[in-house]
Amino acid sequence: MSKEKKKEKEKRHGFIRVSKNLWFMLKYSFKYTPSYTFVTLGEALGRGAWHIIIVLFTKYLFDAIEAGVEFKTVLFWVLLFAGYSAVLELFNKWRLQVYVPRVKLILHEAVQNELYQKARELDQSCYDDPEFYNDFIWAIRESSERVAHIMENFSIFINRVVSSVAILGLLVAMDWIVAVMLLVAVSLGFIIKNKLNKIRYDKNLEMNPINRKLSYIGRVFYLQDYAKELRQGGIAEHLRNDYKTTTETKIACIKKYMGRIFGVSLLSIMLTDLLPSAGVTSYLIVRYIVDPTLSLGSFSASINASFKLYWTIDDIGNHFNKFHDHSLYIEKVKKFIEYEPQIKGEETEVPAFESLTVKNLDFAYPFTKDEKKTLKGLNLEIKRGDRVAFVGYNGAGKTTLIKLLMRLYDTTSGEILYNGRNIKEYAPEKYREHIGAVFQDYKVFAATIAENVMGGEYTDADEEAVLSALRAASFDEKLQQLPNGIHSQLTTEFSKEGVGLSGGESQKIAIARVFARPYELIIMDEPSSALDPIAEYELNQSILENLEGRTVIFISHRLSTTRMADKIYMFDSGEIVESGSHEELMLMNGKYAEMYRVQAKKYRTAS
Repeated sequence: MSKEKKKEKEKRHGFIRVSKNLWFMLKYSFKYTPSYTFVTLGEALGRGAWHIIIVLFTKYLFDAIEAGVEFKTVLFWVLLFAGYSAVLELFNKWRLQVYVPRVKLILHEAVQNELYQKARELDQSCYDDPEFYNDFIWAIRESSERVAHIMENFSIFINRVVSSVAILGLLVAMDWIVAVMLLVAVSLGFIIKNKLNKIRYDKNLEMNPINRKLSYIGRVFYLQDYAKELRQGGIAEHLRNDYKTTTETKIACIKKYMGRIFGVSLLSIMLTDLLPSAGVTSYLIVRYIVDPTLSLGSFSASINASFKLYWTIDDIGNHFNKFHDHSLYIEKVKKFIEYEPQIKGEETEVPAFESLTVKNLDFAYPFTKDEKKTLKGLNLEIKRGDRVAFVGYNGAGKTTLIKLLMRLYDTTSGEILYNGRNIKEYAPEKYREHIGAVFQDYKVFAATIAENVMGGEYTDADEEAVLSALRAASFDEKLQQLPNGIHSQLTTEFSKEGVGLSGGESQKIAIARVFARPYELIIMDEPSSALDPIAEYELNQSILENLEGRTVIFISHRLSTTRMADKIYMFDSGEIVESGSHEELMLMNGKYAEMYRVQAKKYRTAS
């Protein structure tokens, strides 16, 4: 058995662990929908009582017919039983069709909101851990139905337990031999079905990576993100072949386990279904023939009770398996809800920005196999009002340093000082309130332009700030073409009237965010990557005009953008190899000068 398979087997939860996990999730129901608990218990007890009543009613009915009881008396009990059944059925219809859909939404919103809040609090490094990230996505997707399913299963479980205990008591009173026969059959059934569940569990373990790959290929063919690339080259054909090969692997896996599953299932049916039912029925028929004390009602009730008892106890076993599956899911939810961020700080009062100092900084990304340092021995200082540029080829470490300055990660060694104080002392969310950033992988959201620019809620009081920010980002010309102006919906995700922007236009929306609020430190990571040279020039002029007096950090591959910086840091292989103004670096005739001349030559050739 592989190490991975052994590891997965160890994840199977025992009774105590399952119980604790179920209690963890049931507390959400008690907290957000307390009435759900009482309604669920009411249905469970009412349905459990119904199973008992029907056994007793069957006995009474046949005994009454055999004894010649007056019709009016029998009719009274028939109507009483029918009335109870009708009330129970009406209550259950209301519960399932009116009550449960409403509380499911309440529970879903409550759990989902906690997960969303935790998603915002998660350290950036969590997204670098594939196992953690995959489990998190699974937990969020499942939360819409899972809590309600747990409550429903819990209701049925209580129902079955109440019914089983009561029916077993009735059977012992009527015929203890039948009770013993059924308990033996159920015990055998539990052992055999447990074996069957283990085989199916092994099969699912082997099938999981296969199904994930098939799911991935399926997503590639239906998601819009891949539509253009699928029409280029031979990747579509390659994926189709991969899908065929993976499907054949899945078929082979099914065949591998099919014989064992069939054999154990057949054994389970023979030993735990057919033999007990045939044995109990045969025994009761013989007893009814030879034992004059056994009434027709007791005979009928015993058969009815035996089948109900076997069915309810068997279903209890099935629900134990369901609870195990729920427990696996709950463990994921607990993992995130109880997660304590590593990026944290106590100080919530963050003073206005004066300086940022990097001292002897080293950094290696977590969850990398070789733990190779991305940044090594960095030292630099940025003061209020400075315009600083980080330049270098791809992979030099520029964007990584930005992530550290924003405290999305913490340094491996060394420190970053904000006004002379280590940034680790500040609460991250309060520290970041002073920083406005445009990321190279910027995103626009399915919201209005105004909401996108404000980065959240928009009010009428924000109108001038939004318009001013869009002018500063050179978006005003495009804005005039939109009938709804800043209230135009971006993307067509939820509205046919939604606006689809080009890459450059979307980038201007992202840039406008840093103009909309009075951030003291502005970080622009490739702010003009999607802009043409003219738009880039206009943006540079706007930055000079609109961010006067504020501190700006640029990252750009286009060195024409960095010329306006007061100081330029040249990165190479995670180290700062040169620093100075544009003129100073050109006089050094080093890596920066070489990079600048190569770009200038390309611009001249292109023109």
